Amino acid sequence: MIGRTTRKISGLSKAREKERLCRGWIDQMWRNIGPRQDVPAPDVGTTPQMMGWMMDQYSKLVGQFSPGVITGKPVGGGGSLGRTEATGFGVICTVREAMNHLGIDPSQSVAAIQGFGNVAQYAAIGFVEHLGGRVACVSCWDHDDRTAYTYSHPDGIDPRFLQSITDQYGTINQAKALDSGYLREDGEAWIAKEADVLIPAALEGQINAESVHRIHPQVRILAEGANGPTTLEADAVLEERKIFNIPDFLCNAGGVTVSYFETVQNDMNFYWELEEVLERLDRKMTGAFQSVMEVAELEGIYMREAAYMVAINRVVEAMELRGWI
Repeated sequence: MIGRTTRKISGLSKAREKERLCRGWIDQMWRNIGPRQDVPAPDVGTTPQMMGWMMDQYSKLVGQFSPGVITGKPVGGGGSLGRTEATGFGVICTVREAMNHLGIDPSQSVAAIQGFGNVAQYAAIGFVEHLGGRVACVSCWDHDDRTAYTYSHPDGIDPRFLQSITDQYGTINQAKALDSGYLREDGEAWIAKEADVLIPAALEGQINAESVHRIHPQVRILAEGANGPTTLEADAVLEERKIFNIPDFLCNAGGVTVSYFETVQNDMNFYWELEEVLERLDRKMTGAFQSVMEVAELEGIYMREAAYMVAINRVVEAMELRGWI
């Protein structure tokens, strides 16, 4: 009983410290953010509860309820259904479109995924449940061992099971995974797996001048679920090998898209059902992919350059409409 009570108090202490940190950040930054100014969104290591604390602190400081100042909030506290799975779901939308373009049968395809945080979890679930494919492996950072591991299974991983034994920071319970027949390898093993699709969904710079040469010859699609996972040197090798690249700011845009949906719902004070959120997201992601694909084919350029061209042209058009140029 004493042990359980001590652990409970320790857990509460950690939660309060996180809350103080979140509220303290808003105390320093609140003048630089706002629903019509700059809207922060969740990223690595954050949770909906943290976003909720930040929104609440901002509301206190400005003297009115302002749910639109922060996105990724808890459902019921101004958050949107579908925000949790949005980034991973968006990745799968773009992978599906790339497969259609390349004539790949999703149900016969295999993916290897780096990371097992929010993006990787829902990308893995989507690859299996929506595309009907198999996920060969995922990797994660082990907080106890202070190192990264790759987990694979002879029959393909079960993302729902692994999600159930993963903590809020993406560390898979090593003992439970091994007891369930999973194989544990070093953290870089994911990149060399025999797969059709690679999904780096963790940190930047993971596919670099050295690691790019470990990519299996079978790989045809690289879907950048993380921000900046591919270096310039690796990009040149991918293009030379004709690996179809879905650049990060297209591939992982599902999260910020549903963040936008969240602010729209905050403004309306009316919240959509999950199916409506995901349907709208699918349309946005599909339309964005097709716009970039059209430019890539028309100009005969790599997808990353085409994505930059589409993005910059839209900024130019907006500036022209406002009379800035």
